[in-house]
Formats: sequence, C-alpha cells, structure tokens
Amino acid sequence: MPSRTPSVQSATGVPRFAPSKECQPAAPPAPLTDSQTSTLEALRSYIHENVAKTTSEKNWADDACLVRYLRGRKWNLQEAKQAVQDSIVWRAQYLPNDPQRNDIWIETAPGKLYVSGFDMESRPLLYMKPRLENTAASPAQIRHVVFHLEVAIALMPKDVHNLCIIIDFAGSSMTKNPGVAIAREIINVLGSHYPERLGKGYIIHAPWFFFPFYKLISPFIDPVTKAKINFVDMKKQKPRSIVSTPSSAAASEVDLPSASESSQKKNSTSSSSQQNSEIVNLLDLIPDDMLEREFGGTSDYVYDQEAYWTAASKVLKDSREALERGQDA
Repeated sequence: MPSRTPSVQSATGVPRFAPSKECQPAAPPAPLTDSQTSTLEALRSYIHENVAKTTSEKNWADDACLVRYLRGRKWNLQEAKQAVQDSIVWRAQYLPNDPQRNDIWIETAPGKLYVSGFDMESRPLLYMKPRLENTAASPAQIRHVVFHLEVAIALMPKDVHNLCIIIDFAGSSMTKNPGVAIAREIINVLGSHYPERLGKGYIIHAPWFFFPFYKLISPFIDPVTKAKINFVDMKKQKPRSIVSTPSSAAASEVDLPSASESSQKKNSTSSSSQQNSEIVNLLDLIPDDMLEREFGGTSDYVYDQEAYWTAASKVLKDSREALERGQDA
C-alpha cells in the first residue's frame, strides 16, 4: 500500500506513485444493509468454497472485491456469482497483473497511457493521450489498457477502490482515435472484470469527431459509469481559491450532438454540450503538484518508457507477492 507521506519527485521521468499531502485519506465505506450483508456472505461462501482455489485467488476475491461485483450486478447474487467466477478464470489465463514486456513494449513506447499522481480523494490518475497512438487495433492494445489498470489498482491506498481517468484529445485526429470495435472490446473487459473501478473520468479538448464516436459506444457503457464522465473546458479553468465548490458536467447529462450535427461543426473545438454544461475545475479535484502543467497543475512529470516500466513492474510484483501472502498490496 502506498505511503501516506508526501511524494517527492526526484526526476521528471519518475512517475508519481505516492499521494501528496493534499490527497485526503479515503473515508471508510458506507455500511451495508442487512440484506446486502446476507447477499455478500452468500457470495463469499460460494466463491471461496467452490471457485477460488489458490491463496491469491481467495485474497483477490476479498469482501471489497465481491461488493464491487455485487454493485455492478445490482446486487443480483446469481449474476455476481457468475461474474466473479468468470473473472477468476480470466485472471488465471490472462495473468493481467503479470504482463510480459515483449507483449506490450511497443504499446508502452510513446506514453499514450500511464499512471502518475492522485486526485484529492487519493484515487490514482490514469492519463490517456490518443494523439500518441502508435499501433493498429489488436489484442495488445487491450492488454496495454489492462496493464495500466492493474498498476492503478495496485497503487490504491487503503479504502480507495476507484481510479480517475484523464483523457486529453489535444492534437488527436480521426486516424488516431480508437475504432468502435476495439473500444467495445475494452468496455467489455472493463465491465466484466473491473466493475465499479471508475471514480471519475475527465475528457479534455474533445474534438468534433469524438461526439459521434461517443454516440456509437454509449449504449455499451453502463449508465452509472457514464454519469462519472465529465467534460473539461481548459479555457474556463480557474485557480482553486476562486472556485469554492467543485462542479460536474456528467456525460450522461450532456446532450451530445448527432453525427450529422457534429460533421457540420468539423472545424469547431467545442460543442453545444460543453457550452451548456457546468464547468469542471480540475484544480478543485486534483492537487496542483499531482496535475501536469499542461492542465493547470505544477507537475513536471515527463513519461519515460524504461523508467515507467521499471517502476510499474515493481508495483505489480509487490502486489502479486502481497496477494500470495494474504496481505494488503
């Protein structure tokens, strides 16, 4: 588990893998109702007695994990049983927390995805920069996303169960944007094996072609997840002292334009959905020393492939060993 002491960035190429002093400890989870407790006990009994065979699998399927699956399946016990069982089988075959360098090394080269920093609620930050896309759609792209999800999860402090995603479309183009097919596959993996892991998602510099693309994949995104996605207008960002209350423009509340409407606005960098929504102020939500300078923060982190791989690999190794020992990662 990451230290609660302030993080010191010794070099620009070293990712921020520890919260800073402004990152607040997570509040304990709300207590379950009697009915929910009974459902959790039934799920735990079934999984630990019939499905999880190894110490690692049983420790992975702890109560916090099982509650996420139950919430993701609206507390339907039978659906949750099947979902957890499917994930245990998938993890045993896919080995998501033990990535092989050769499998995704080319994917990690440009820094199109990486984990660095934490938000105010101590959720790890996963940056996505589509303009840096360097490969065609393939299973390796999905494995690359999973790699970073596992790193973020391994970095979560006690009682933190979600991550924060920042997607920066600056400089992106239609050719760099992921196709609908690969996006659907990624959404399927996330929904099936990482339920309730998204805390917040911030979309920055959304281009005109993003909105018809979002329309196409939107039906495959759970409404609860969709409500956690927010749009950011960098031109309207303000220092934290000026804005007293964080606001949120959730994607589920945004009237996204149709493909035909978007094509008519090809040269526009904003949409009516953003213009008519409340402003999300990133500095109200992320400590300035955790947020990169291009988004208004003071972090000088610059992605370095070798340094990131070394640090991330150690985080995952420590996490695997902790599961085998039965201790918190």
